Amino acid sequence: MKSPLSISAEPLLSSDKATSSINPFTHAISLCRFCTIGLLLIGMTAPVFAQDPGAAEPAVDVAAEAEEEAETVEPPPFDFDPYKTLIWIASDSPKVNADRVRDELMKVLDRDFRSAWRTTIADAPTSVRTMALRDLSAVDFAMLAASDPVIALKKSHDDSIRIRFAADVARYCSSVLTTAGRIEEVRERTEGDASSPKNAWLNKLTAVEGDAVTLKEAWADQSTEAILVSRGMAETLEEPDAKIIVPSLSGQITEAADAYDKIFIVRVRTATTPMQVESVEFDTLMRFFGDTSRADVAGFNLLAEVIGSTVRDVFAPVARVDDAGKNNAVGLVRASGLVTDKDSPVLIRVGDVLIPMVRKDDRNGRPISIGPLDWAYLLTKEVDGRRVNMDFYAGRAGGLQGRKNNRTHRVGLKIRPRNDETMLRLHAKGDPNQPLIGYEIYEKELEGKSMTFVGRTDWNGRLNIEPMEEQPMRLLYVKNGGAVLARLPMVPGHYEKTVADLGGDDMRLQAESYIRGVQNSIIDLLAIRELFKARIMMRLERGELDSAEELLEVLRNQPTNERLANDMGKRQTEFIKAIGRNANQQRKVDEMFSVTRELLTKHINPKLIRDLEAALIQAKENGGKLPPPTDNTEGA
Repeated sequence: MKSPLSISAEPLLSSDKATSSINPFTHAISLCRFCTIGLLLIGMTAPVFAQDPGAAEPAVDVAAEAEEEAETVEPPPFDFDPYKTLIWIASDSPKVNADRVRDELMKVLDRDFRSAWRTTIADAPTSVRTMALRDLSAVDFAMLAASDPVIALKKSHDDSIRIRFAADVARYCSSVLTTAGRIEEVRERTEGDASSPKNAWLNKLTAVEGDAVTLKEAWADQSTEAILVSRGMAETLEEPDAKIIVPSLSGQITEAADAYDKIFIVRVRTATTPMQVESVEFDTLMRFFGDTSRADVAGFNLLAEVIGSTVRDVFAPVARVDDAGKNNAVGLVRASGLVTDKDSPVLIRVGDVLIPMVRKDDRNGRPISIGPLDWAYLLTKEVDGRRVNMDFYAGRAGGLQGRKNNRTHRVGLKIRPRNDETMLRLHAKGDPNQPLIGYEIYEKELEGKSMTFVGRTDWNGRLNIEPMEEQPMRLLYVKNGGAVLARLPMVPGHYEKTVADLGGDDMRLQAESYIRGVQNSIIDLLAIRELFKARIMMRLERGELDSAEELLEVLRNQPTNERLANDMGKRQTEFIKAIGRNANQQRKVDEMFSVTRELLTKHINPKLIRDLEAALIQAKENGGKLPPPTDNTEGA
């Protein structure tokens, strides 16, 4: 019997013909079963592979296959998947940069996030630094991404459908127009070897004399295939529309957003006394900026500690919504399985409030709709291991419900109210300059049905809402004229100011006032008709036919059913047109008019006049006088 060594080695040491018929990948797997023997075989067979070109090529394929398998490894479960975080340092002084604070800051962050974060600390790109130093609280994703250099390709280009990446531009475009300054910038920001195939598009860059305005004018030229401009300008190009290609450059905001889960922008002001640190979190999946956290720094030795404190303060844990009903939802907390400290800021606890967010992507992974739901919150009611059970409160029905698919993401981000109160402002739908004045605000118990009056909006449609100690969230209702116009869940202190764009109720109130006037008119007319009836019948009984005919003619000239109904129809059309697309108010107006028409038909009808006319004819046939009414009650 042969030893395992001779059995494994024999095919490798045979003739070229035998070697060519053997699959090296199969033997590589069998050799790995015996660690010690495999090491010996590697030493014995390495020269053979070097001398045999036919065997060397499949060996490279094995490595490629192993690399492909590594790239296709499934990500860990959501609750065991650590956050990939990037911290950008934006300072007004060259003395403070990422290199200076990195080591100390990592030590500070490891106290809370060692197991749950995979952190990178770097200096902010120039565009981010400029915006952050100006006003960090006003920064949004569109502003940041607008400065990214992109290739704007004409959608009318013959090969537009084939061009998806910057490398394709080099194959299908003869030139890409841009400015000399932009060429210098992108060459400095090019990642890897500038002569590699993926960077071949750099050779297509052609400088034009002028600035960005000149490039925009060149876009209209039929000979122009593509231009290299900022994303902000590329999104404004028309006739033809532009297809945006994002090249691989260092400092690209969109690439950073794709590579990380959370990006923290930290602004450090050293020119003030004391120094100031301000941080904000950017959730890349939802492209959502949270609140800012500010703190003073007494000295440079405390800078890393303060930065870590503000970053921890603005961090918003994420719960993926796996199941959502009409009034509740179940979520899985990210990286919660990696946490052992029950006080970790990564966890979500009972009583915490989250903002529900939904992102829907197209087939290319670009968001079609993205962001938080309007006037909606999730309130954590129970924590079951790494899952959280939440109540869903929203101003509109639906929102979180829907089919599950790979292109729809539903999450909740934990919030921390930072303000003493929130100013609520109501204005008419589509018209911020038309405040809703004097509208009543009521609060409904979360677990009950009782309503409590909170206050009325002032001359500008405003009312300050204060937080409550026992409950962070308040469920408010807007009323006017007894009708409920909106349901507004709120977390007072979360926002400094919040605006509700409501359909005004003034038209409905005008319709209600008109209908009440019509109903009062019907009651008055009914009384007048009964009075005329009594007088006419009394004259007919006395034989005063001429006087009875005069009163009957006056009665005929009183408003009729047809006249009132026609007037109501015209006014109803006017009110419905003025209300617009508010189906709820239209329904209420239609109901009021319908009830009034029934009242009109029942009490104001031609039967009374027909009966009096018949009595007049009877009196004339009876010699000018009605016979006295018979009393059927006698002898009863």
